[in-house]
Amino acid sequence: MTKRRLAASFLLAAGLLVLSAAAANARQAKTSGLPNTCSKPFGKGDYVIASDLPLQGSLRPLSVQIVQAIQLELKSMNYRIGNKTVQYVSCDDSTAAKGSWDPQTCTNNANSYKSVSNLLGVIGTFNSGCAEIIGPILNRAPGGGIAMVSPANTYVGLTKPSGVAGEPQKYFPSGKRNYARVAVPDNFQGAADAQFLKGKGIKSVYVLNDGEAYGSGIANNFVNAAKALGITVLGNDKWDAAQPNYQSLFQGIASKNPGAIFLGGIVSNNGGQLIKDKVSVLGDNSKVLLLGPDGFNVSSTPTDAGSAAEGMYVTIGGQDPNKLSNAAGAAFIKAFKKAYHVKELEAYTGYGAQAFLVLANAIQKNGNGSRGTIAKYLYNQSFPNGIIGSFKIDATGDPSLGGVTVDQITNGSITPLVVVLPPASLAVKALAT
Repeated sequence: MTKRRLAASFLLAAGLLVLSAAAANARQAKTSGLPNTCSKPFGKGDYVIASDLPLQGSLRPLSVQIVQAIQLELKSMNYRIGNKTVQYVSCDDSTAAKGSWDPQTCTNNANSYKSVSNLLGVIGTFNSGCAEIIGPILNRAPGGGIAMVSPANTYVGLTKPSGVAGEPQKYFPSGKRNYARVAVPDNFQGAADAQFLKGKGIKSVYVLNDGEAYGSGIANNFVNAAKALGITVLGNDKWDAAQPNYQSLFQGIASKNPGAIFLGGIVSNNGGQLIKDKVSVLGDNSKVLLLGPDGFNVSSTPTDAGSAAEGMYVTIGGQDPNKLSNAAGAAFIKAFKKAYHVKELEAYTGYGAQAFLVLANAIQKNGNGSRGTIAKYLYNQSFPNGIIGSFKIDATGDPSLGGVTVDQITNGSITPLVVVLPPASLAVKALAT
């Protein structure tokens, strides 16, 4: 090779390196606006998908497995969705101080997401209260709402009228929807929980809620359904997560002689102490039945409450996470356990994978369209062999699923008992205001 050719080759190589560096810098610049609560990217790509979950506190075990489920599915796609290469970041919406989701962190995360031009969508949130904050912000993103798919939000008002003024329209200020979920809404879970208690011969129940959107929502749905079934509701009061104990609360309830206690809320709102004091004052769960919805269906419940959780019933809107009924679900469980060396899946692990697939399907259908048009493809999707079963996402963003699994905590583990499918008429009554 002549000196002139050699020099030209060096110049060409140097030019390509400069271009590569410039491209890399441009790509980094596109994602540099992500919240500081986010992990390093998983995989490599020109585009990014984020998840927004509580990675601190009692709900961490659930969130960690949802993150792993998303990683597993994206890796199986070789980091490609349609004609796009995609990387994934896991973002935290909780704080160590709260041990749960934090309103200011949810706000900060959402405002950061808006600025990342190559962010295709968000998997999340876990908590419905955080979704109430993030949803409207993403809905007003430049160029159109950023698609959002939740694996675990169950509060009815996020998608349908709940009796609360302005819902669900206030979560879509642009006038166009950008939100969907794969979790069963709380009117079905509340109805199933009431139906389960009726079947256990319970005639009276005292309800406690944590005051959050999810907690007060599921408590109200349960109360409506319980009354429709002839169960006497003795009260529906808020418990304060900041209180050191709840002895006096349960001493006041004891005089009413309830047959059961229903806890509307999440375990990370001092739920472990609440369970301990319920047992201390009212007796164990064979004397006064204790029932909690999916906010307590997490492995940290028996950890936080210790032996007081023994015999407690907990539910989840959907299937037993370790016995998903169809071929896709069984294959996912097998692959997840092999990849992460776990014996049991948390309640919403499969739903995390399914939420990612709903978003991925919308991205693929959008083709070369702008990010702002991805959201319209979230709706009216069909999944005849989805990880969580055969279902559709309707025009409001809800799944066509209504089954609720009742589990019981025995020997420190969460053991499935029965699937309850409440009649549609009872689910409608659960929505009554």
